[in-house]
Order: sequence, then C-alpha cells, then structure tokens
Amino acid sequence: MYNYTVSENARLELNPSKYSGSGGRNSGSGGGSGASAANCNTTAPDDDFELWDYSGFMLRNDTDDPITNGKWGGAQGWCRPSCIPITVILILIVLVVLLPLLDHAADKYASNGTNFDFDTSCMNGCNLSFVETLPIGMSYTNNTVFLDNTYDSWIKLISLAREKIEIASFYWTMRREDVYPDDSAKQGEEIFHLLLEAGRDRNILLKITQNIPSQIRPNIDTEVLTKKANAKVKSLNFAGLFGGGVLHSKLWLVDRTHLYIGSANMDWRSLSQVKELGLMALNCSCLANDFAKIFDIYWTVGNDGKIPSVWPDYLNTRINLKNPMNFTFMNNKYKTFVASSPPPFSPKGRTNDVDAILYCIEKAEKFIYISVMDYFPLTIYTAKIKYWPIIDDALRTAAIERKVHIRLLISSWKHTRKSEVFFLKSLMELTDSYAGVKIEVRKFIVPTNPDFDRIPFSRVNHNKYMVTDVTAYIGTSNWSGDYFINTAGIGTVFETIGDQTSENLRQQLENIFHRDWYSEYSYALNESIPFVKRSTNTIEDYYLRSSRYILA
Repeated sequence: MYNYTVSENARLELNPSKYSGSGGRNSGSGGGSGASAANCNTTAPDDDFELWDYSGFMLRNDTDDPITNGKWGGAQGWCRPSCIPITVILILIVLVVLLPLLDHAADKYASNGTNFDFDTSCMNGCNLSFVETLPIGMSYTNNTVFLDNTYDSWIKLISLAREKIEIASFYWTMRREDVYPDDSAKQGEEIFHLLLEAGRDRNILLKITQNIPSQIRPNIDTEVLTKKANAKVKSLNFAGLFGGGVLHSKLWLVDRTHLYIGSANMDWRSLSQVKELGLMALNCSCLANDFAKIFDIYWTVGNDGKIPSVWPDYLNTRINLKNPMNFTFMNNKYKTFVASSPPPFSPKGRTNDVDAILYCIEKAEKFIYISVMDYFPLTIYTAKIKYWPIIDDALRTAAIERKVHIRLLISSWKHTRKSEVFFLKSLMELTDSYAGVKIEVRKFIVPTNPDFDRIPFSRVNHNKYMVTDVTAYIGTSNWSGDYFINTAGIGTVFETIGDQTSENLRQQLENIFHRDWYSEYSYALNESIPFVKRSTNTIEDYYLRSSRYILA
C-alpha cells in the first residue's frame, strides 16, 4: 500500500535511474572518495536484476519423429512445427514474469518469518522510555509529564556496560575547556570521565565514529580517550564522500543490548543548556543489533574512506517499513523499524529516513504533531539553495485531501534563519482554505539570561520528533533536504497495533508535545518576542536545587 522509494521521494540531487529505494535495494555505490568529492550528487545503483541467459534450440524434423508423424502430430495435429517456437516463447515469457514474483514472495515470507521470531522472543524483557534534557532555568507550571533526564540515562548505560560501548557522534565537546568555562559543564565532564574510566579501568572497549575533525571542531575529547582509554575512533569525511554533509547521528550502543537514540550530541550543553529528547532502550538486543548495523556502516566507511560498491550481506536488514518488527511492551503491541540516511548508507532492506517520515505522515488519520529545530522545504547548506518539497508536499496533501490536523512546533533562537518563517506562514495560510483544513505553527523559545547568553550555541529546543494518531517517530535530523541527501542520520518508527493503554509510547510522545505546545515557552509565529527572555533561576540556584550536586 505504501510504496515509498528514495528515487521517488528524495529525487533532488539524486538520479532515479541509479538510486536505490527503501526496503530492499542495494545502495552501495556512492562512489569512492575521489569521485564523490567532485560530485555531491553521489548515487547508488538500482537493484541487481537477475539476467536470463537463454540458449537456442533446434527443431526436430526427422521423418520418424513421433512428434511430427505420430498420432498427435502430422499436418492436422495441434503440435505443428510452426507452433513450437510460439509455445517456447510463451513459456519463456511466463518464466520471466512469474519467477521474480515467486522469488520476491519467498523473500517476503522469510522476512515475515523473522518478524514472528521477534514477536515471540526477541523483545522479551525490553524496556523503552523517553528521556530529555530541560535546560537550566526551564520548568513547566502544572506539568504532568515527568521523564528521566539524558544525563542519568547515559550514566545508566555506562554502568551497564560489560564488554563494549559504541557511540556514533557528530562531534565531542564534553569538557568546559572545549566550549566555554561554565559550571554547567559539570554533567558533561562527569560523563566523559565515566567513559574514560570504563575504558581504562574496566577494560570496556570504546568504539567511536565521528565526523572528521577540523580546526573549528578538533575533537580533543576523543584524542584523550584514544590515548588514555584505548578507544578506537573512526572519522568520516563527508566532503570527500559526497561533496558536503556530516555524520549527524547521535547513537549509543552498549553490548549491543542497550541503546540511546535522539537529539543529544556528545556536548556538555546537551546535558544542561539545550532542550533534547531521546529514546533509551534497555535489554533490547534485537533492536540494538539492527541499530548496530548502521553503526557498522559508519565504522566501515570510516575505516575504508569510501562506500563499497555493494554492501556485505551482514549489513543487510529484514526489518523495514514493509516488514517491521513486532513486539509487545507494557501490554501494548507495536510495529517498529529503524531508518537511516543518506541513501548510499542504506544496504539492502534498510528504509531511508525520509521514507519513514513520509510513511508516518501518510498513515495519519486525525493529526500530525511535529517538533523540530529547523523546517525548510529546501537544501540550505548547498552552494546554491534548491527547492526540496518532499515533506512539505506530504503535509499539505494530508491537510487538504484527508483533513488531518497538523501542528508544527519550531525552534526560535539567535541562529534561526530569517527565511524560515516564510515557509511556515505558507503552510498556515492553507488553514480554512477548504472546510476541515487546519495547519497551526508555533515557535518554541528556551528562556535565557545574560550569563547563559555567553555560552555559544545554547538555549535552543533541539528536538527532532513527530507523533500522529497512529505512529511515533524520533530521529536525529533537522528537517531540511540536506539531512536526507548527504548527511548521516537515524530515525525510528513505532506504530501502534490494536487497543492501547494510556501509557503506550505513542501517547507518551503526544503528551510531551502537548506539554510544550501549551507551555509558557510556546508563542504564536507572528508574535514578536526578544530572544533574551529572562530566566528566573541562575546556575547557582540550579545546583542548590539538585540533590546530585548536594551529594557530590
């Protein structure tokens, strides 16, 4: 029913004749570093179609041949020599048409068989929870949503490690000297030292993939972990691979059993100064192992410096949009799959991230709520800005054709691009164009003060999620075309099945959205609010109120 492919949905910068789609295409070629550096439109080949090698045949015309001279042959028989070529051609046509279909059916059956295995055993004991960072000085009045914080969840993951911790990261600034000498860096520094101790004192293998360091982002932290904790680090050069883009994923894997996926970078500001949202999964080996395939892709590219022409089979997946993994958690049934970008990083079976987003939008029947830092129907990091309306078109279609109520909660901060508001207003203008069409947009502003303002690139809502009446999506990418064309990101979809309790994951994410939408930090798009909206709580007040630091 939902036939999403990258060649259809991410066609900007892509060549449909060469590109792969979600759910079963080999997106391998992307090119080596040399060719890719010259062409940011690196694409991958379509499916490998099976070639049929037909041999010729010779008609028998012996006079004693029973076929031509027997009771079934002869001039009046049905099996005339002239009919044989036609019959053979018809048989070949049937074989060409039916065999690929049978082969596809067999693959699908095998995939569904894997799903049944997951449903009965693989997710038993799995515990899933949303975790967040609320920046210092930010609190909600009449709050009914209480989540564990990112800091505590990362401490939990480190403590659970027995063999290895794998982290896919954009950059590393976990210590105050990396950014700005502020006391709110203390949580980041503690996480850094716990990782250091895990590798140095507990013999935990630390494996890290990161975007290639630069003079602006030298990643001194990972150099320290390499020297003092024997960490293994691979850096990915997206400029060399695609002509642009970055490794933007934020993923933790612990013993390939526990994980974190979300918006938080390996940055102390993500634990105290930036609003973040993520998902922590404990004792979820099958889910973690599917995420691990994506980590292994980063590791392979970081090691080889190029994208292989064909990804090895062990990186393929049978868990995708068409064949999701079924599981039950807290008496609620779900279907789930993991998606990734860019398409050349998606081996056979992997759904592309933008297709996962489109799937959630098109499955929605009543509402679509979106909370992201940036929203642009453009590529905004290319030398020439280009129109990229894939997600925007899907939202407009949902609102107009199916009367789905749409809400977008978009971040507003010192670094918001002025052009963004025009595209958001364009969506809002559709409201009441026809009966039942309703698109609302509000901006979310994290409170700040002069002390906080000294910390660069902080005080922003960094969330990247969507919730509908059917699905929940949590990702690592901002919503502009660049993040789905040449930047590495990960998205996760949970789709509800049947009756649900009030504690189901989709409902939890909806509650988080409602809390923010109706909060004192949410403003009308046209409302003029100064960015220096004062916080009533100082850093010192925060530490006094935190039992963790009192005990420390």
